[in-house]
Amino acid sequence: MNFFLIKLFIIGRNHRLILFVCGIIILTFIYYSEQTLISSLVYVEIRNLVVSQRNLLSPHVNIIDLQKESRENFSCIKTKRLLNITQTTICLHDIRDAVSRQIAEEKVWEEKLLTRLLIVLQRYPQMNFFDVGANIGSYTLFVASLGRQVISIECFKPNIDRIRKAIQIEHVEKNVILIGNAIHEETGRYFKMTSDPENVGSQAVLPKTIVKQTEYDDIYVVKTIQFDEILPILKIRNIRQAIMKVDIQWAEIYLCQTGNKTFNYVNIPVILMEWDLGSRLFDRFDSLSKCFFNRGYFATSDLCRVLPNSEALKTWPADIYWMKVNLT
Repeated sequence: MNFFLIKLFIIGRNHRLILFVCGIIILTFIYYSEQTLISSLVYVEIRNLVVSQRNLLSPHVNIIDLQKESRENFSCIKTKRLLNITQTTICLHDIRDAVSRQIAEEKVWEEKLLTRLLIVLQRYPQMNFFDVGANIGSYTLFVASLGRQVISIECFKPNIDRIRKAIQIEHVEKNVILIGNAIHEETGRYFKMTSDPENVGSQAVLPKTIVKQTEYDDIYVVKTIQFDEILPILKIRNIRQAIMKVDIQWAEIYLCQTGNKTFNYVNIPVILMEWDLGSRLFDRFDSLSKCFFNRGYFATSDLCRVLPNSEALKTWPADIYWMKVNLT
């Protein structure tokens, strides 16, 4: 009899334990399902708003569907935590790619540059973010993880797919508008781009190439827009203040040539920009520097040390920060 009671007690206790564990699993599933549902609903609401205003948008602006299922089996890793406040997920190319290899090894890309921008964002909570030339989305994902609105512009289709996958993993669809275009002086044009599996971020648009309609879906073919064509999106999202990162392989001048309305509408007090004088495109960089000087910017090397205007085409470093006197 005693043995029977003990056995019933053990069975009952195990039964309660099983029910408890099942309950935890169910509650966890419900929680993450709700978070995914909330994120999906918010994104759908935002996308519907954009689509409802489609008549205000250029037909050439390619807004990427962040709800589309990513079937590719990407290698995605969790980054290191920056400023003890945020980390994110980045989906990589294979290790031939220099950026992907460094992120795989160090769990971050351009840590000093990125950290400085995160400090600015932390200090000015009203600021959002433009990532022009997003590559695989390191800046986009880190800033989105802070809850800021991000306009991410990237033209290389394999990069776009990796950014979308990381956005889905992090459930930050509501924070990002991903635009799949290249910025250029002409809109609606199709151009080829260079191929460099060892440095995907160095791939550049070849504006003199001729592309047949049968080639439009090629991963090395991009469609162009002018920078001002994103303005309706900014108005819909009520983005009036932002900082910017620009890395678009010698096409930076097109931001100035085609973005007057955007620069007038949005206060952009800090712009991180690659300054690649090794390309020997001195006329283009001279025009670019004059554009920003005329808009009241000055150049710094680290958000502090001001760079002399006269040295723009001589001694400026590879990465600079354009800044306005008044950040607000």
